[in-house]
Amino acid sequence: MNKLTYSYSGPLPLGSVVAHYCGAAGLTTYKENPMWRLAGQEDEHQYVLSVYRDGQFIAIFTGAHTNEGRLQIGGQLLRLLRTHRGLPPLGDWGTLVGVRPTKLFHKLWDKLGSAEAAVDCLRQQYEVTEPKIDLLQQVATLQRPYVAPNAKADRMVSVYGGIPFCQTHCTYCSFPYGLIQDYKRVPQFVEAFVKDSQHLQRVIAEYELQLSTLYLGGGTPTSLSDADFETIVSSLAELQGPNVTTNALEFTVEAGRPDSVTPHKLRAMERVGVNRISINPQSMHDFILKAIGRGHTAKAIRDLYRYVRQHTSFQVNMDFIAGLPYQTEGHMIENMDYICQAMPENVTIHTLALKRGSPLYEGVGREAMPEEQAVEAMVAYCKGRLEAAGYVPYYVYRQQYMTSQTENIGYTLPGHVCEYNIRIMEERQSILSVGPGSSSKWMRAPEYRQLQQHMPKDVSVYIDTLDTLLGKRSQLCKQFWEG
Repeated sequence: MNKLTYSYSGPLPLGSVVAHYCGAAGLTTYKENPMWRLAGQEDEHQYVLSVYRDGQFIAIFTGAHTNEGRLQIGGQLLRLLRTHRGLPPLGDWGTLVGVRPTKLFHKLWDKLGSAEAAVDCLRQQYEVTEPKIDLLQQVATLQRPYVAPNAKADRMVSVYGGIPFCQTHCTYCSFPYGLIQDYKRVPQFVEAFVKDSQHLQRVIAEYELQLSTLYLGGGTPTSLSDADFETIVSSLAELQGPNVTTNALEFTVEAGRPDSVTPHKLRAMERVGVNRISINPQSMHDFILKAIGRGHTAKAIRDLYRYVRQHTSFQVNMDFIAGLPYQTEGHMIENMDYICQAMPENVTIHTLALKRGSPLYEGVGREAMPEEQAVEAMVAYCKGRLEAAGYVPYYVYRQQYMTSQTENIGYTLPGHVCEYNIRIMEERQSILSVGPGSSSKWMRAPEYRQLQQHMPKDVSVYIDTLDTLLGKRSQLCKQFWEG
């Protein structure tokens, strides 16, 4: 019997809700001999969910044949699963399981007319606890100037460039990125990426769009060679127009792996106007880095950060993960000791999420993961320590299958928010993308309903079908800005 696993059969709309609430309770899907079996049914009036544990019938839940009815069943299921795990029926997030809680907060703010009314709804309808409500209100208030409905925002866009390569495969990662050293068509990929960028440049000019932010992520963009990286970052920079080195526009590059960053790449970034980078330790402990498949040491992180501070004017973000295998609260205290000495402009504290398709999800190293209470203690410690050092939270998101009922929080020193992170999380601005595995979303107030285009994750498919993909982008842009 596989513990903390479930299988579901039944209507897809109910299954989507079941997946979110099972994830919030710490369960993962497993078809062969799962602990929990969930069977859904529907008719024109209602949904029905039957719950079995170890082959024994446990409960049956019913709800109206509506979205609200499905959510009602999900809330009942969450309470049952947490109780059987020996946990309180609801965690700090109550029955709220979406990945973008501040997006809901802003939606309620728009609909109800005030932040206070949004708070009351979260408290009464979703049973969110006061500490989480306070966090959401603090973050939403800071974000509001960026996301409040604005008639002029229709032609403001951000751009994301995706590089689908890494040098090693982290055990917690499920993204379909290949190892750069194994891919034989890198030159063709670089050529395709540049062509993609040039097409987007024509779109920006044709529709007289105003660029808000640029973000080059992945994968690991700096896993490319010096020459290929310079070509890629330069092609993205050209979207800014002729004044590419004024630093007026926020331009971020993920330089997360110190073993892939060179002085040449840093100089190339400076030349084209990059002003913010991410250096992502995840942990400052070598044995943990080795356990999760990172190809670098803590010393390499320190050395790169010191070099960046001495030789560039970049603002820096650093990522850490709570809940890694073999990690203790003492390790997280030492991570924060380093941060409070280094004082990067931004710090992001992630909670480990078991992502389907990752080695950890499949069981590799799961036995060494810390307990839920320990992870919650780590996250709480980071929050207190960072706020005492002068940082404030500026974006929040959650993930399915997170270890514990916690969240990912981006912290910033006052005046140094990463605007792109707010844009991508709150989904109130169109974001156009370049590169395989990336997604474009066209957004307009007040509904913020989306047109979407998802580039193929397979790099070779992206290369070979690029002309068709660019034609589709042109159609969607025409539909959105002319239709």
